[in-house]
Amino acid sequence: MLINGRRVNSCLTLAVMHDGDEITTIEGIGMPESLSELQQAFKEPDAFQCGYCTPGQICSATALIEEVKQQWPSHVTTDLQNPNGLLVQAIAERMSGNICRCSAYPNIIKAISQVLESQITEQATTSTEQLTQQSTVSGIWSPPPSETQLGSQSAKNKNNTASSTSGGRS
Repeated sequence: MLINGRRVNSCLTLAVMHDGDEITTIEGIGMPESLSELQQAFKEPDAFQCGYCTPGQICSATALIEEVKQQWPSHVTTDLQNPNGLLVQAIAERMSGNICRCSAYPNIIKAISQVLESQITEQATTSTEQLTQQSTVSGIWSPPPSETQLGSQSAKNKNNTASSTSGGRS
């Protein structure tokens, strides 16, 4: 579930601890007749797990998407100034607290990536439109990387990690 927009394991918190807080469960994200974009994305590539774990995955992914939009780095982020939340490794690390035997993880990551790319592109379009309407630029925005760039960045990160851990002193 989400408490004030942040992920919380519902089994590890007491309701009385959150008096006055905004609590969002799967029902607050979308209902069967009006699925959220993320819920629809889970449905399309069959990213479902059992009925117990899927709501937790979707709640967690909802918070993950907001974290990425706000450019919060994850534990695997290599560039803290420009975190790339679209990397598969970053998504997997952010979702690592959601463990289940059903093992739909590749499709879950695919669903989250699809929504992230869509929303970041939409956010970029909105930001570009706002910038053209304003006379001053208030910030810098970079477009999301392409599939090709993501693949080459992953390879570079692996090479950098391998060369930096090869032994030797710095």
